Amino acid sequence: MSLKTMLKRSRPFVVCGLATMTAGGALAASNAEKQATRAPVGEINWIKTPGGVGVFVAFGDPLKGPHLTLFKYAPGQKSPLHTHSADYTGVIVAGIGRHYLPGKPETQTDLAAGSTWFMPADVEHISECLPGAECIFAIYQQAPSDYKEVKKR
Repeated sequence: MSLKTMLKRSRPFVVCGLATMTAGGALAASNAEKQATRAPVGEINWIKTPGGVGVFVAFGDPLKGPHLTLFKYAPGQKSPLHTHSADYTGVIVAGIGRHYLPGKPETQTDLAAGSTWFMPADVEHISECLPGAECIFAIYQQAPSDYKEVKKR
């Protein structure tokens, strides 16, 4: 199931819970309404995807355009092979992860907290949290988000 489909299916929850899902709880309508906000990691209300990954939208709207979204993986959790329609940049916030291209062992670099990666649009890859501790990945994308699982050939 695509991230877009998952978010659309949970749209009533997303709309009702928007204040708790976005950092500080506000998508300001105008500069006059903007406020400084914060979302301590222990107080984030993660949305669980069907695959068990937690999602938290820190900025923007991943269904419409630019956004910063956090993803929480359990230790040892790995995504299926997938692609996205737009480029994105990621940062490891916690844990040790990998975002690699199958069949290209040189891309299987362990990425500790503070590490970054860039994934071009339409490149097949796997996202993985190595065993030992949960991982939090921050993704910045300048376009709407999608997730297209690649079927086994």
